[in-house]
Amino acid sequence: MSLRGQLREALRRHRALILLSDLDGTLAPIRDRPQDARLPPKTHRALARLAPHPQVRLGFLSGRSLGDLRRRVGLSSAVYAGSHGLEIACRTDHFRHPRAVAAARLLRRVSRELARRTARLGGVVVETKSLAFAIHFRAADRAAVSRLRAIVREVTGRVPALEVLAGKKVLEVRPRVGWGKGEAVALLRSVLAKSLGRASFVTLYLGDDATDEAAFRALRGKAFCVVVGRRRSRAAYRLRGPAAVADLLAWLAEVLAGC
Repeated sequence: MSLRGQLREALRRHRALILLSDLDGTLAPIRDRPQDARLPPKTHRALARLAPHPQVRLGFLSGRSLGDLRRRVGLSSAVYAGSHGLEIACRTDHFRHPRAVAAARLLRRVSRELARRTARLGGVVVETKSLAFAIHFRAADRAAVSRLRAIVREVTGRVPALEVLAGKKVLEVRPRVGWGKGEAVALLRSVLAKSLGRASFVTLYLGDDATDEAAFRALRGKAFCVVVGRRRSRAAYRLRGPAAVADLLAWLAEVLAGC
């Protein structure tokens, strides 16, 4: 049975949905400049229809900082996990991983060093965040990318307290604290389940990147896990891209309108 067929059958039985999703490359197309990423109108309309439904809860996880993620999605009723889960906002409750906060000065020092050493590499952009930083190279040529990777290995290799996560044309540098999207998605699902006030519900997780594999593992046997794009994945289902995600969300809004 197709993803939609199985979702329809599950929603018929459980009549409640927890929707969890990544942002860039999943809900919004990836752009050369991170600041240019936007939710497509169809996606925004579908999420805006789902958000007020009494039996629907929404959560968003991203490598973006918490404030940036909240601004780009713009739904006050949703819960958010930024910096791959190092900072979480659940309505009025906020969490920032204490060991990540303690590493903020170290992160600033390393990000400044990498920004200085990569300044002459065309197409490379260092994006500073509150509890991590990202090095984007979508607009860089092959030689610049090769040099960038060598510099990052050299600099971060001297700092065992930091780890590097590889994404789509981006390297995420963050504190090595043993907490990421897997732990964050489990927490968000638990919080949203409590707010639903019922034991029976459907969970759907959408993600496109290597960092989403931790969430897929954490939700194995508990959710419909959907990888977006062509990358190899543990997810059981696949959508071609953000446009297909928009179609699925619009369809879900229609199905749930009758629940």
